[in-house]
Amino acid sequence: MCEWCMQHGEGKKWYLNIKNYSKDFLNDKAAVESFNLYMQNIESFAGMSPGANVGLSDLKSDEEYTQAVGGMKQMYDTMIPHKGQVVPIEDVMKIIDLAGPIAKMACCCRRMLKGGFEEKTCIPLGPIALEYAKDWPDYARGGIDYISKEEAKELMEKFDKKGYVHSFWRDMNSPAVLGFCNCEYPSCGALKGRRSYGDMYNFFLRKAEFVAKQKFDDCIGCGKCVQRCQFSAITHSPYLQKAIIDMKKCAGCGVCRNVCEQDAIELVPRSDVPAVRRLW
Repeated sequence: MCEWCMQHGEGKKWYLNIKNYSKDFLNDKAAVESFNLYMQNIESFAGMSPGANVGLSDLKSDEEYTQAVGGMKQMYDTMIPHKGQVVPIEDVMKIIDLAGPIAKMACCCRRMLKGGFEEKTCIPLGPIALEYAKDWPDYARGGIDYISKEEAKELMEKFDKKGYVHSFWRDMNSPAVLGFCNCEYPSCGALKGRRSYGDMYNFFLRKAEFVAKQKFDDCIGCGKCVQRCQFSAITHSPYLQKAIIDMKKCAGCGVCRNVCEQDAIELVPRSDVPAVRRLW
């Protein structure tokens, strides 16, 4: 964990600290203003506003790419580190247990990126998001449906089996929690940024506190996990007839495990693997 996470996690993962779910943040002017600023600019963040983003595939030189990445990083430098973080289903359930009001909403990224928004995959929770999201009709298009903890857990398990990556998000200028994103590449703005910019994008979306580890002898090389991985971290070796997990690319989402009939993939704490413990 980074210094910020240690400070606001108080010995735990930041998203498991009950203080970050407090209604007191409704009185935090900076937190409320930053959330409303994000809602006001969600189209440019998602990449659909005219001129908001230049496609990286259209850039002609290393210098242009460096400038594009540098500009993105500079935009977020004044904010707290890694606004969002990938979380596996185990921690998803722990977060729901801590949460107060929970709801489901249509995904603004899918709409901005020309995907459908009928399926409600955004799960806002905590006081700030649920209090102020309703003030931004475009963001809350389709309505805000409040659900119970039990319904939330059932829905998140459904998303997990479907292969959606779970990430958990907080306010840009405070540790106040905002909610879950459940999505896939390329429909998700955050995952598109992570895939396009690589590990430099950890200033916005951070890898999980876990990493996938393969039980090599149990793998039969079916390749199902290769198709499931959203981070290009798994390949198939024709010679070995095995899946190969690149732990340095792995974001620790854990959705690859659902399609492995041999139970040949497990999640281990990132801190236990020296080669990746500082790769976020």
